[in-house]
Amino acid sequence: MSDLPLHILTDAGFTTDEANSIVDHLLKGVDTHDGRSETDRIDVEALPPEKKAAIDKFNLAVAADF
Repeated sequence: MSDLPLHILTDAGFTTDEANSIVDHLLKGVDTHDGRSETDRIDVEALPPEKKAAIDKFNLAVAADF
């Protein structure tokens, strides 16, 4: 797998830890679109539009690598 473009997420205001958590959840298949309140989980639906767009952009950028 090539280097992940985490800058897409951090440029939108995510911390590096949050960006890494998003990647970890993608790899584990965690559903980030529901209301569960796990401690390290980011609820995508509750994010501001610019952060939601960044996650979508990131997903599209790395889709070929997965």
